Amino acid sequence: MQTFVIGTAGHIDHGKTALVKALTGTDTDRLQEEQARGITIDLGFAFLQLDDDLRASIVDVPGHERFVKNMVAGTGGIDMVLLCVAADEGVMPQTREHLDICKLLGVKRGVVALTKYDMVESEWIELVREDLGNELEGSFLEDSPVVRVSSKTGQGLDELKDVLRQQARGIEQHPSDGLTFLAVDRAFSMHGFGSVVTGTLVSGRLRLDDEVDLLPDPAAHLRSLKVRGLQSHGQDLQEALPGQRLAVNLAGTERQLLQRGQVLVQAGSLDPSSLLECTLQLLDGARPLKTRSELLFHSGTSRTSASLQLASPDKVLSSGETGYVRVRLAEPLAVLPGQHYILRGFNAIPGRGTTLAGGRILLNFPPARRGRDRAQWRAELERLASGSLPERLEAVLLHARADGLDLRELAMRCGASARAVERALTPLLQSRQVYKFDRERGRYLSADVLDALVQRSIELLSDYHRSNPLRPGMPSEQLRSSLIPNPSPRLFRLLLGELARREAAVQAGEVTRLCAHRVQLDEDRTSDEAAIGALYEQAALTPPRLAEVVAKLDRPQAAVKELIEFMVRSGALVHVSGDMYVSSQAVEELERRLVEYLEKHESISTQTFKGMVGASRKHVIPLAEYFDRRKVTMRVGEQRVLRRRKATPSPAGERSS
Repeated sequence: MQTFVIGTAGHIDHGKTALVKALTGTDTDRLQEEQARGITIDLGFAFLQLDDDLRASIVDVPGHERFVKNMVAGTGGIDMVLLCVAADEGVMPQTREHLDICKLLGVKRGVVALTKYDMVESEWIELVREDLGNELEGSFLEDSPVVRVSSKTGQGLDELKDVLRQQARGIEQHPSDGLTFLAVDRAFSMHGFGSVVTGTLVSGRLRLDDEVDLLPDPAAHLRSLKVRGLQSHGQDLQEALPGQRLAVNLAGTERQLLQRGQVLVQAGSLDPSSLLECTLQLLDGARPLKTRSELLFHSGTSRTSASLQLASPDKVLSSGETGYVRVRLAEPLAVLPGQHYILRGFNAIPGRGTTLAGGRILLNFPPARRGRDRAQWRAELERLASGSLPERLEAVLLHARADGLDLRELAMRCGASARAVERALTPLLQSRQVYKFDRERGRYLSADVLDALVQRSIELLSDYHRSNPLRPGMPSEQLRSSLIPNPSPRLFRLLLGELARREAAVQAGEVTRLCAHRVQLDEDRTSDEAAIGALYEQAALTPPRLAEVVAKLDRPQAAVKELIEFMVRSGALVHVSGDMYVSSQAVEELERRLVEYLEKHESISTQTFKGMVGASRKHVIPLAEYFDRRKVTMRVGEQRVLRRRKATPSPAGERSS
């Protein structure tokens, strides 16, 4: 069955509630005060079966200017407006304001009911029709049907139902693949059932036993509540679809915690936000709107004060103009991109009301924009305003920078279900516009962010090679910590893989180098290398310490140490410990003699090994421990024995690692 929501609109005492009762048999003035005073104060609800497969939920709103805040709360999620204009009065200020509100909320369909038709003569009716036509010109109701009705006599009711039926057939279906979102317009408790909230399911689906959150909920008392019952106009449901008016029975909470302005969503699917970026349309006749203006922000059934920051170059929006705005809310609200909002002020537009502007939310978690380029800012918001889901995904991932976003975060920032987001991500992943860098948590990264990391990594590696020409590469962890912000280990692995894929850089062991980097000695260093090599070969197993080499070469210590480390990597020297380096040839010869001795005698004492080395303990002990580390020998008490190995790596092999 197709379901949709009709919202009434119109000035006070123009017959909205009476017309709803004539159509449905339901008196929507449920409050004792409403019945006593004869005016609608709060929202009322009824349903109208228009066909076997077509049911309308009707939200009846107040018409008095003092209760426009309640009227706005009732218009969230409506598919069609039923504008009531009394034939004996014609267009009045709240007629215009309600029409403005519907336009700003993106309502596209409607019917005009010319009520109290029985109370005026035909000549007066024609004057009212002419006045009404002038008011509706250029609005979404300009070409809508106008039906003359009398709730008292029943005249025109059948025609009105026919017109509503025809209009309903053209209503666009609500997105079932969106996030579950219901703005609460009523909360109460029922004996034997417990707490109940009502509202229109704007998007997504809701099922019995689902776990839901009510937001905002700063004290975290309204999380993971179980849906114990679902009804739509008294009919029990197992599953609710978008466009239905619902009563949701919730387990695990108390009535006093529930109120209008909250929203019901699937548990964990949405967070409230206090900063938004939106389109903005200022109504004709409104005063110019300036940056830092303080207004009342309405979205769905919620309301809070807000401060505006306009994206226009002169930070001013004139009457009738459209633009973009950054909205800072006094209290966090749970909203989704694509939803509409209303801005109301404190001074009325002559002949209309205090509704000044409205628009559509583009970003519910916008990025920091310090020192922003306003032209670039507006261009981005223009793309978001008309962009497809993949385009919006690219934008919010770019905002996330190196942190990336997971499916839940992407869904709430795009107002789509996780399944819809996954579908939209597939071609982006295939074309490398988006990367997945954390498969366990499912985090995604913008290709632009990865490109920036790649370029910065190349710059850092180039600088490192320039400063350390004899080193094989930059320690990988040093590279990671030099990037700002520091990428996570998982993201860094993706970065290294991308550097390799682009043949820009490669990781070798614990270092990373540019693919084009080659260690080469200039003429001076070649000469110094030969001199150092001669010193160590001549000294054999009694090598000089670093300070002695520096003194003999008369070179800076850092330059000498860098050259010695290069010779270790090239296999000419072996690093024994501390600043003790030994000629590779001398170490290999000592190892050969040590192994031969142990194969004959099974163990060797430190004193015997000292005689084999032919040096003092300051050389002998480091060499003995070196062979232990190399797993050539193993210490047993005061002796060393040959460690049984399948194969012994060569000293050169260790040096080059």
